[in-house]
Amino acid sequence: MDTPLSPPQFPKWQPKQPRPADRDEQAVDATLAATDFCALIDRVTYALRQPLDAALATTRPEVKNGRKRCVLVRDDAEVLEVRDVDPAHTALRNDGAVVDLGGVKAYQVETRREGGIGGCAITVPVSFLRAIGFEIRSASRGKDCGLLRDFATAGAAKLPRDLVYPPDGQDSARVGACADWVSNSKGENCDPAVEAQVPAGAEVILAAGAADPNVECAVFRDAVKKTFGPDFAPIVTPGSCYFVEPRHRLQIEAGATANGGAPGEWLADPHGTFEDHRRISFSGNPGATLRNKGAGEFLMYVSPLGNLDSRGHVRLLLSTQRERGIDDWDRSKGLSAVDVAKAHAVMELVMATHFRVAR
Repeated sequence: MDTPLSPPQFPKWQPKQPRPADRDEQAVDATLAATDFCALIDRVTYALRQPLDAALATTRPEVKNGRKRCVLVRDDAEVLEVRDVDPAHTALRNDGAVVDLGGVKAYQVETRREGGIGGCAITVPVSFLRAIGFEIRSASRGKDCGLLRDFATAGAAKLPRDLVYPPDGQDSARVGACADWVSNSKGENCDPAVEAQVPAGAEVILAAGAADPNVECAVFRDAVKKTFGPDFAPIVTPGSCYFVEPRHRLQIEAGATANGGAPGEWLADPHGTFEDHRRISFSGNPGATLRNKGAGEFLMYVSPLGNLDSRGHVRLLLSTQRERGIDDWDRSKGLSAVDVAKAHAVMELVMATHFRVAR
């Protein structure tokens, strides 16, 4: 019996760029402990926006789950809340759109339900882990972000300047374009991609890609920029290259590696995970395309070795994401036909440039 070949082994790539340092945790704790959260609810702003209710509204300081908060109350109903945000929610900060509150960096998320606006939340970071949150509560008569922006801007102006960040401030451990990666990680396993040389020959490229995701990004960099535009920046993580953009509408994973399975394994899909399986060829290289059953992902796997069952592949995965700053439960997650066509164009250009098969 023939002994099956062992899969190739490559050293695991690790992020190399230095991580920024966070603020002193004890100093931030002391400042927040001394902060009067009710003072951050600007009553003048409320009187300007809701003059008929201003005289009836009162502030109520509380401690909830060990964290300070203050709520603006009208007729025993909560209208607005300011709170010390639990560090466990730090990963969700990346879902917000970056906004400028009079020179203070913040993140804004607008909630949409059934075609209308259901609420707004604004988070002002004060360290990599800590933040102050402003949120419109259900009793408010105005749920738009414009209303909350007025409150948050007035409240942020009352915070010490050394506690908040400027609009372009480094408020997380994510470096460069890693801030646009749709992931719950803190960015410790992500670097902005650096230029890398793409070698000649399919097997050599796959081996180089397995050892360094910067090579995988280099294989796709020009094709993605030409087809999807310059807003998509390459980042690298152990074993993967991504192209990310600030609005989070679409995320692209790309790769050319001797690791992982053969394209034929995805085409066979023995567990029935995907749908719309199709066999296709790019510049003479056999491949497969498929979708996830929610229609939010489109996957392409191509063999540059001329055989769908050969280990190693060139891949391109597109996935729709929730747009940054918008929590819209009604939004369709399906990929557009235009984006699918662009994915085909990218793969065709990559295979023609680096893996063309002579006929």
